[in-house]
Amino acid sequence: MGYFSFIRAEYRFLLFGFLMMGLSNFGQTFFIALYSAYFRETFALTNTQFGGIYSAVTLASAVCLLYSGKLIDRWRLSVFTGATLIGLALACLFIFMANELWLLALGLFMLRQFGQGLSSHTGMTATSRAYQKNRGRATALVQLGYAGFEGFFPVMAIMLMALFGWQHSWLVFGVFLALVALPLLMFLSRFEPLLKERAGNLPTGSVDRSHVLRDRRFYLVLPLYVAPPFLLTGMFFHQIVLADERGWSLALLASAFSLYAGMKIAASLVSGIVVDRITALRALPFSAIPLILAFASLLLPPDTFGIYAPFVYLGLCGLNLGIIGPVSGGLWPELFGTEHLGAIRSLTSPIAIFATAAAPVLFGAIIDAGFDFHAIAFGCAGLVSLAALFAFAAGRDTFSNTFGGETHG
Repeated sequence: MGYFSFIRAEYRFLLFGFLMMGLSNFGQTFFIALYSAYFRETFALTNTQFGGIYSAVTLASAVCLLYSGKLIDRWRLSVFTGATLIGLALACLFIFMANELWLLALGLFMLRQFGQGLSSHTGMTATSRAYQKNRGRATALVQLGYAGFEGFFPVMAIMLMALFGWQHSWLVFGVFLALVALPLLMFLSRFEPLLKERAGNLPTGSVDRSHVLRDRRFYLVLPLYVAPPFLLTGMFFHQIVLADERGWSLALLASAFSLYAGMKIAASLVSGIVVDRITALRALPFSAIPLILAFASLLLPPDTFGIYAPFVYLGLCGLNLGIIGPVSGGLWPELFGTEHLGAIRSLTSPIAIFATAAAPVLFGAIIDAGFDFHAIAFGCAGLVSLAALFAFAAGRDTFSNTFGGETHG
């Protein structure tokens, strides 16, 4: 089934996933960072103090996600969606009312938990378990919600801050979530494929989280699942240092991010079709190729591509992230079934969050130790190559088990 036919048939539930992914931007770092100067000024915080608070609430949210995320397997989707959006609306209201530091910290924790954590978890889990034959296409489409909202959220925030002030802009967000997003998403959640229609999507080998932790394939695919967000978070966080070392102007670097965004969207749509045809597990090792090439481009002399050098680097990074989206969305249900998908994703997502939280600090320490980006890129390319080999071995394990009479779905 092509994208247009699939969208016509399933547009209401696909819109549900798209919007849930988009609303997760309220809890994403790039959006919260727009308010960081106001937070620091209002509560007399240094950069280090605010960074410490933000890291702490992020790690606390990741731990809570281990438990809150698996409730999507037990609750009706409409109930879980309602609880998530009410929590996100309250987070915005707590930021609006924050007159003491503890209330700001609580609001930030809830933004990370219900926004970055549970909103995206709801959209991706519900979509992944709802479809089997078109799972790749479905996850590719709903993940565009994140990129789509990412484009206008900063403009929206700046306009509201100019009109109402930074604190009252959070009141507007909270009211919007409670009065518009909540009823709309609860209505759209009712179009989730019925359980009896999803029965064919529940492989007889569906396993729970304890079985996943005993399956060697989980540990073989995990490095490549975590590597892109971990490594690229570290590289992007210190991109000013990279630009200076490579002789790229900030204007040129900023322009290259437009290609990065375009490649991400295009690759995601193509990857969705590929996943549906060859499975996510088989596609996973090949998703590493653009990222290896991106790091390899940093091993060449800075003038190799001239002014196009940052476009080559960031274009390949966007290609990798676009491919890995539908691949990671289809990976866990392929390996372990969909019956306990919420619990499994609430295990894997915090691992990625912990990795991305550690990346800026670790990369900063490596840079401070005197290593340049030539050495860092060499190490990153080696790590991704090794992770790809592990993922390839996981695919061989699955093939052998399936044809040997043992399968986990």
